[in-house]
Amino acid sequence: MTANGKVSDKIVQLSFRSHHNAYKNGDGLETEIYDFSTQPTGLWYKWCQILYGLLVFHYFLWFIPLFVIFWLPYWLGYPLISGMLIGWYTVTYFTTDELHLGRQWDLFRCNRLWKILQHYIGFEIIREVPLDPTRKYIFAHHPHGILILTRIASYGGVFEKLFPGVEVRVLGATPMFNLPGCREVCLWLGGVRADKFVGVNLLRTKNPNLSLYVFPGGSDEIFETEKESKETVIISRKGFIRLALEEGADIVPSFGFGEKDAYHKLTIPKFITNFCLKNFKMPIIIFWGKFLTLLPLQGERGISVVYGQPIRIEKPMAQPSDELVDEIYVKYYDEIRNLFEKYKTKYGYDESEKLIIKEARTKSKSAQNGSAQHVKEN
Repeated sequence: MTANGKVSDKIVQLSFRSHHNAYKNGDGLETEIYDFSTQPTGLWYKWCQILYGLLVFHYFLWFIPLFVIFWLPYWLGYPLISGMLIGWYTVTYFTTDELHLGRQWDLFRCNRLWKILQHYIGFEIIREVPLDPTRKYIFAHHPHGILILTRIASYGGVFEKLFPGVEVRVLGATPMFNLPGCREVCLWLGGVRADKFVGVNLLRTKNPNLSLYVFPGGSDEIFETEKESKETVIISRKGFIRLALEEGADIVPSFGFGEKDAYHKLTIPKFITNFCLKNFKMPIIIFWGKFLTLLPLQGERGISVVYGQPIRIEKPMAQPSDELVDEIYVKYYDEIRNLFEKYKTKYGYDESEKLIIKEARTKSKSAQNGSAQHVKEN
């Protein structure tokens, strides 16, 4: 935003690093640049980044401290307190928040502590055009990456600075909401379950500023993340296109650079990964970062996120034709390719690096299950 509180029409760049910047002051372009690359020096801050990163990136292990919290009063001779804690958590666990508005906790999501990790990873975020906060949007991001590290770029108030007045919920895989501890983190960060009826209800809610953030490539795209490859592979789908047309939501293309540098990955036979993905809805993948943990490696070029030109959807359509879906589909993936070609060399990729767009082999289950009986007005 500008000093007088108005949304800037310029390209906006927020950078947490001093290298591989897409734009610089003095380029002669209409840009608004925010430099957050300055950070505390000294060994203590490096250790803060490592310890905080280990805590955050192992969120699927947060069930362990939960168990300790429940067990400790019992061990100290206060079983009633243990019973009360377990009862309270059981009630919160079996809510269906992930099927409605979620349980977003802004004090957690917008906390300045996220800047510790934004500095550690070395993020840069570009917003090419401002958005009208009175309209609905579907932010559609590629590539998924292994752990969707690009989501961290939006925390700490960054998304609000780029898109003031726009509120989003992020569609996430069902298993993320089943594991205690992990469930709470996902809900606090604005996650909801990636079912079509959830997306429909959110876009129809009475909150005029509420939009969606989706990852069309889904879990399939995880297996296309190759650290040493000179190809960036993404998986294309049409479900979110049809949803945008049905609900009259503009589509904002978003692309991430550098996330494939974050982890080493062990190659697993394709038939095993396909079996697990099909039957358990969970990707089976062996990967590691710094210290053989899930703490990401610090890539030389950092990680960058670019939000491109929105694709305007004029009005809701009850039954958009397949031809119209295909037309918007082509527009969206053309814009994704344009973002890749425009910024790849700016962010340390070789000129020869290619973007490969593969069509998904099967229709997602959530799209198949998004029947009318699940849809309701909030």
